[in-house]
Amino acid sequence: MVNKTLLVLIIASLIVSGCVEEQETAPTSTPTPTPALPEISQAEMIPGEFDININSYYFVYLRDNKVIQENKTTPTFDLVEKNYVIYHLSIKNNVTNTLNFSINKLQLHANDQVFTPADPGTLHGYPETKWVSVPLEIEKENRLNDTLVLPDQTMKGIVIFKVDNYTTLFDRYFSLKYNTTPISSTSFEKSLEALTIAEQFDYSIAFNMPPYDSDMWEEYSYHPPEPGYSFVWANWVNKTVFESYKKHDEMSLPEEKSRSIPYAEIAYAVKVIPEQDLRVLYKGTQLYVVDDIGKELFNKSIDPLKDSIGLAILDKQTYRHFSENMPQMLIPNATIVHISFYSTYGWPMGMRLTFNNQDIILDEQHNITLARYDNKKYVS
Repeated sequence: MVNKTLLVLIIASLIVSGCVEEQETAPTSTPTPTPALPEISQAEMIPGEFDININSYYFVYLRDNKVIQENKTTPTFDLVEKNYVIYHLSIKNNVTNTLNFSINKLQLHANDQVFTPADPGTLHGYPETKWVSVPLEIEKENRLNDTLVLPDQTMKGIVIFKVDNYTTLFDRYFSLKYNTTPISSTSFEKSLEALTIAEQFDYSIAFNMPPYDSDMWEEYSYHPPEPGYSFVWANWVNKTVFESYKKHDEMSLPEEKSRSIPYAEIAYAVKVIPEQDLRVLYKGTQLYVVDDIGKELFNKSIDPLKDSIGLAILDKQTYRHFSENMPQMLIPNATIVHISFYSTYGWPMGMRLTFNNQDIILDEQHNITLARYDNKKYVS
């Protein structure tokens, strides 16, 4: 009987001892939770958490032979090229967490090359910025940077890539990625086709005006500027016209033994806005283009009394020029192309300056439905 009682006491003692040990290791109270903070070093964004859309894009070619030494600009024998691809993006955070957007994770792929964002500063080196609209638009755009994107927040801005050469820029076999995620857009691919048509179109058909104006001929001409002769101005511009001036500068620079070096500067820039439902209207001699919600996309002046500013509209397979009481136009699924061109060649007091801005609207079938030109021609 004593042995049984002793055994019971030993078992009870072990049970009590175990309960005491468990109470000593368990928390005595529940702490108040700490509010969650944005996770800056979080894992990168993944598809489904955000949307990246291409709103518009630019291609910019710049070349000059200027060098700055001791705060003085002088011409050299070297023509230096700069080539840029620029996207205007909208980026939306679709999840309930704050996400960390890194600008350097945006990459431009061209064949087997990969380009990361560049900071070129200003995209032009010439002072006559008020006469070239596309570079001015780029300067006004918000530039994307590293930032936190809050839940349901959308940010918009441009990202600039500097590509290696002229051929890469104009081949335009580009794909944009965020890290390894492609940023695809059917409208982007279609608008590239529209851009090709806009750049290759012979605008003498629409404007009833040859591409060149020269003091060598009494009337406008189809003759591009010849090497060594600079006083030829552009009435309108397409890729062929631009390349004729590019070739002229390359062939016209003198031998290095010459002491007199001309200034040679050229810029060609295009902006493309894809897939827009447009309404075109006029107020006096002002052209207005608005989207399907009534937002003004651009407005430009027209002067039927001047040869330097004009408008042509496709009407039953022929082009008619601007006149009073022009009808409104509705153009669904349109592509807008803005082209700016600038070229100067020569010496102070003997320099040709030519400036062109064109606004082009192509319909869904890529017919050029509207084309506006604005040219300026100077000798300085």
